[in-house]
Amino acid sequence: MENDAPLALVGLDAEAEAVYRHLLTRGGGTVDNVVAACGLAWEQALALLERLHHSGLVSRRSSGEFLTVDPRHALEALVESRERQLAAVRDAPGSLGAIFDDARRASTTEPATRTISGPEVVGDYYYRLKQAARSELCALDRPPFLLAPNGPLDEAAVRRGVRVRVVYAAASFDPEGGWQGLGSLVSRGEEARVVPTLPIKLAMADRSAAMVSLSLDADSTECLYTEAPPLLEALTELFERYWDTAPSLSGGPDSESLPSPGPSGQGDEEREPTDEERSLLALFAAGVKDEAIARQFGVSTRTLRRRIQDLYTELGTINRFGAGVAAARRNWV
Repeated sequence: MENDAPLALVGLDAEAEAVYRHLLTRGGGTVDNVVAACGLAWEQALALLERLHHSGLVSRRSSGEFLTVDPRHALEALVESRERQLAAVRDAPGSLGAIFDDARRASTTEPATRTISGPEVVGDYYYRLKQAARSELCALDRPPFLLAPNGPLDEAAVRRGVRVRVVYAAASFDPEGGWQGLGSLVSRGEEARVVPTLPIKLAMADRSAAMVSLSLDADSTECLYTEAPPLLEALTELFERYWDTAPSLSGGPDSESLPSPGPSGQGDEEREPTDEERSLLALFAAGVKDEAIARQFGVSTRTLRRRIQDLYTELGTINRFGAGVAAARRNWV
């Protein structure tokens, strides 16, 4: 919808803009003119004219008359001034962040490693962890899920150049809609891999702060938050071990139907697998059941199994194990 008061974006409210538009139609005016035309008190009209003068939209004569300045020049100068102010705000987080960090380090109530619990507290720490990341976000993810996905926050991290890497447990695909959320993130730049099981849940930002689940009970929210270098080094090594051995998920379906694998029966072992073939093989390797895969792809189990048979034919095999071996031979996984 069109903005009814566009000058509000440069600090002038609708009342000031109404006075300005009145002056533009007359080329200028006095306080008395504005009082009569706009129904304002004398002091209020003077204050608005002074604001317009301060903004460079009108000039003031010694006689007390206010004259309008060409808005094509005056507004451009006003916008440039506001841009300089915003640039100063953009530069402020560095110094303000340093003050924040110093205060946290000096605080005796915030040890480098501490236990946190409760949905609100854990959620606050988790979202702050993501917002603080500047180069890398790493995660080991599995049920039970405490927090709803925050797509905008993850997408914003990718846009500002953060590398997002997540290893999912196969059980992550059991709840309805899991694949749709994951597919959306992957399409926006998340790198995702899948393994049969994970012993913990982990989220780590820039290898400088991390959260680790202390319980896998659905009723528990207890986590360990740490900024301790030795523990972060151990968690980094744990994450990289899973990342190095997990098959990759390279994207999700674009529609409600599962795309067919590549041309079957042609014996073309030189071509690269499609994203869907690679994802399907990764889910096979993690032991995700057909019913769960079908649910995440938004197709019936019968349709999925027909497509799986097409993939088996392409790879010259009759089961998941054989598909994995044939895919490895082709360097598809």
